[in-house]
Amino acid sequence: MVKLNLRKKYREMSAAVKTSVWFTFCQFLQRGISFITVPVFTRLLTTEEYGICNIYFTWFEVFLLFTSLKIPYEGLNNGLIRYEEDKDGYTSSVMGLIMVMTAGAMGVYLLFRRWIDPFTGLNGFLMVLMFIQLMFNPPLMLWTNRERFDFRYQKPVAVTAVSTVLNLLVTVLAVVSTSYKAEARIIGSAAVQTFFGVVFAAVLLAKGRTLFRKEYWSFALRFNLPLIFYYISQMILNQSDRILINYFQGSGKAAVYSVAYSAATLMLLVLSAVNGSFNPWMYKKLKAGDSRSVGRSASVLCLMVGAATFLVSALAPDLVRILATEAYLEAIWIIAPVSASVFFIFLYMVFANVEMYYGENSGISVISIVCSVLNIVLNIVFIPRYGYFAAGWTTLVSYILLTILHYILMRRACRRNRMTERIFREKELLAISVGVVLSSFGAMGLYRAGWLRYGALAVLAVLLFGFRKQVFQVLKQMGKGEEHAK
Repeated sequence: MVKLNLRKKYREMSAAVKTSVWFTFCQFLQRGISFITVPVFTRLLTTEEYGICNIYFTWFEVFLLFTSLKIPYEGLNNGLIRYEEDKDGYTSSVMGLIMVMTAGAMGVYLLFRRWIDPFTGLNGFLMVLMFIQLMFNPPLMLWTNRERFDFRYQKPVAVTAVSTVLNLLVTVLAVVSTSYKAEARIIGSAAVQTFFGVVFAAVLLAKGRTLFRKEYWSFALRFNLPLIFYYISQMILNQSDRILINYFQGSGKAAVYSVAYSAATLMLLVLSAVNGSFNPWMYKKLKAGDSRSVGRSASVLCLMVGAATFLVSALAPDLVRILATEAYLEAIWIIAPVSASVFFIFLYMVFANVEMYYGENSGISVISIVCSVLNIVLNIVFIPRYGYFAAGWTTLVSYILLTILHYILMRRACRRNRMTERIFREKELLAISVGVVLSSFGAMGLYRAGWLRYGALAVLAVLLFGFRKQVFQVLKQMGKGEEHAK
């Protein structure tokens, strides 16, 4: 009976809702398998080899920003709306633009490789391989998002599932079959991604039949270039720690930090889904003038995320032993501050949602740049002095500042739109935030006292059980709100 009801509800969903559900599933599949592979590769590779792999993928994300300008995402959707009569032509044309920018970037690299290779910490072979991957990663993203735009989800879901599983199988087989394990891990992943990229580059070109149209190139550049500073700041906050740790202390320490970061950011899988439901629900409530419900729900959700933060922090020794070997055990001292950073990521997203609702986006890039520059400066000052452990705390400080600045912008947006009633319960959110930071310190103090640590987790479980009705009520309300919003 339950299965029949679920099937009926699924059939009654609109194409937009089904697409959203399936693409959320794809996101969980990709991130979930990525997380699952951490304990596999930390055992197959040495810390130095694992560090090289993480540095490669970190630099890949950095270079991808400049060679694609994120056109496969925001630039594609806006272009498809503007040039609705020639969506295939626009898609293949911006693919041509990205390929030209990638080829240009590779030319610059070849001219200055003598200086670029030591700076990145990668050899010439891996850098050339990266540019091949940079050339054919965007076509796959363009095709996937083009299908999503028209609410066609079956083929992208199938391709995502096949490519994700194939990536795992190929990379594991490559690593176990050679002594050059870091290179094998990278080549296997790049080969799978490049294969699918070549296939869908041909598909897009066959449909669009053009790689250059001046109007399309001009629109994509005019739309995406102004956002480059926002993208850079986000990239710096997410990637600069590992790059600077590798620069100052080597790939082995970068590997340990990457394991800690993977464990600490485990919550992002859940947070992205929670925010995806909370955001449209909040818009609906604000439009209806029901800010009181928004404030109450935000406090409950932040309390829930804060509890999850302490859970991850307290389980740090267990998570590291699951994800890696004893060689990575130092990572436990990084997990607490980074997991606290995830809490502040969620909190600033809550404030940013209000800014977006009122269309007050002008200050977002500025404050993101300020915090990213602060993060770099703090890392340059403290990593050489206190070691790579400092990167976890510089990340936390940067995200706390970003949250404060988003709160200020949110209050300004409310004033400009004559919203006199306070949306959030600021005192409650402040108390929860302080509690998260203090509990992170407290969790670290319990690492050498296992019975106390598990006792604290038992107390947390009892408290969460006492708040279960409030949590379920909020989640149920958001579920209804999301359905109406879509």
